[in-house]
Amino acid sequence: MINKFTSTLLLLLYVCTSAFAQDAKPLTERWNSYTKCKSADEAKAFINKRDFGSIYSFLQPGSELISKFSVVSEDVYGNSGRIFLKIYDFQTWIAFKKIEGNWVMTMDENELLEHLTATWLKTDINGVTYVSSSPLSPEALKEANTFAQKNGELQNKFGIKLPEFRYYYAKLGDEAANIVGEKYKGSGKARYHAIKAVECADHIHELVHIYAGEFGMGNSFIDEGVANCFGNEDKSRSPKAAEEVLALLNDGGYQKYLDGPTFNEANLKRKNIYAFAQLTMTYWVGKFGIDKIKMLLKAECDSNLDIKKYIENNFEKADETNNALREILNKKISAS
Repeated sequence: MINKFTSTLLLLLYVCTSAFAQDAKPLTERWNSYTKCKSADEAKAFINKRDFGSIYSFLQPGSELISKFSVVSEDVYGNSGRIFLKIYDFQTWIAFKKIEGNWVMTMDENELLEHLTATWLKTDINGVTYVSSSPLSPEALKEANTFAQKNGELQNKFGIKLPEFRYYYAKLGDEAANIVGEKYKGSGKARYHAIKAVECADHIHELVHIYAGEFGMGNSFIDEGVANCFGNEDKSRSPKAAEEVLALLNDGGYQKYLDGPTFNEANLKRKNIYAFAQLTMTYWVGKFGIDKIKMLLKAECDSNLDIKKYIENNFEKADETNNALREILNKKISAS
């Protein structure tokens, strides 16, 4: 026979177990609720305000893209956390933080990264704090100095000086997957004053993202166009690459890829969309100057903005840009 004390203890254990079970996957539950949003206004409750444009454009509820994501797992560390998502053969993670009792998606991963690398070494190189699980190799230190020089050039180009920021240097394998969410050497990601890279200490592309983010981010085509324009060599210089970009251009023009899910779907399917974004931005920088680009970065943060109309009103009509890009690409193709 179960006495009163045992009965009460069992009841308490049941209540505690049930409560834990209900709260065992808070981020997954939050994600599942987000995917059911019917409007941008409803989605705003699930995303940190400053990051709304960037995250919503990539993970728009109701889009074909978001329906293909599946949750693999989640981690919670105090008021920060992340969920691992899989799509096609990619696995990535999205950061969350708790604000006023609610979990919201965010691009501010600093608290989370600090927890994940609490025991790592910190090395200051010309105002950049490199965070690594072991001392940087001579090769990595050389890259870091190159990075510092490029940082100075970008500082002059964008007309701002970045505050000290952290550069997370991860090794290939589990460490890269855990910190960067990538598995290839040289790959990387950038968030607020933090760069994550796989065995690469001079990821200029991601550094440009940091600079661009000081003005605003929110549209994948524009953001990646800026990062590739100032942080990479010409991706469409070969005739084959130019032909791939031309095929994208002829399938709806650059304006088609101002739609976040469309851009990201093309990228996940390995289409040469980064080269297309780079070419477009390089053309605009050359014709209109970097100040116009900084204004565009600020404007794109407004989730209610019709970005296509903004560009046509402040730059030029879409057909003018598309025709100019077509001419550039045809020259590259005929050069073979």
